[in-house]
Amino acid sequence: MSAFVRNVLSSGKDGSTSFLLFMLNSNPNNQNQTNNSSLMATLIHDTDRMSSLEIAELTGKRHDAILRDIRNLLKQGVSAHNFVETSYKQPQPRGGYKELPCFELTKKGCLILASGYDAILREKIIDRWESLEMEKRKPQTPKNYLEALKALVSSEEEKERLALEVQQKQITIELQEKEIKQAAPKVNYYDNHLQSVNTLTSTQVAKQIGMDAEKLHRKMKEIGILYKQSGQWLLYSPFSTWGIHATRTQKYTRSDGSTGTSVYTVWTTKGVRFIIALYENEWNVKKAIKQIKSEVNPAA
Repeated sequence: MSAFVRNVLSSGKDGSTSFLLFMLNSNPNNQNQTNNSSLMATLIHDTDRMSSLEIAELTGKRHDAILRDIRNLLKQGVSAHNFVETSYKQPQPRGGYKELPCFELTKKGCLILASGYDAILREKIIDRWESLEMEKRKPQTPKNYLEALKALVSSEEEKERLALEVQQKQITIELQEKEIKQAAPKVNYYDNHLQSVNTLTSTQVAKQIGMDAEKLHRKMKEIGILYKQSGQWLLYSPFSTWGIHATRTQKYTRSDGSTGTSVYTVWTTKGVRFIIALYENEWNVKKAIKQIKSEVNPAA
């Protein structure tokens, strides 16, 4: 094991390092696994490509015949992006290796190649791709120290990302709780001065600030007030408890003559004032609440 790998292992903070050590010690010959199968596995799982070697194995055709078919396609002008020429090392009877050409094919490249074969061979290639796609959905067990090392690094990066995400969400929750406490006068203002059964659609509200409904929804989604579910715009908590919205139900006739209903969100007078305050304060929730508070109590 190299000094670099030992340093990485020694920096581990949990059981993932022990698992990596187990993988290294359980297969002392893994550094020498350079046969065609491991090459093909690398081509498939790391780059989502299939080797011409595997296509030859699947179809029962000679590998040189597969190479000839691919080169003929390239001469006809198909995109070389789907057929990348590379090489592999073939073990020799007297020891050592001989470097020979092969191709890495994308899924599209495989389908282009298969279109020139009979139905049975096409089916074998398509079945293999379906199998590979199923395998990629399953957790992959590292087969050697490099794969184990990559898995460890990927795991640690994912943990860091999740930890940062949790931290950011916690900060957002704390800010919202603070805003709710500071918004108490504003809520009283809504309850005492803006009580109204009249509601406006997003289109009507948006026109008051020179926007359209789509842009208004997008803005309120960006600042964490709205989200879309099953075709309806809904409010996140705590905004959903502030009495700034309501719902309307609209009936419509389907193509088969039956009657259906759709529900959509509309804005109360309170909601309209809140949206206007958001617009006037460049969509800053804190500043909008502060403005409404000052309108109720100028000395605040």
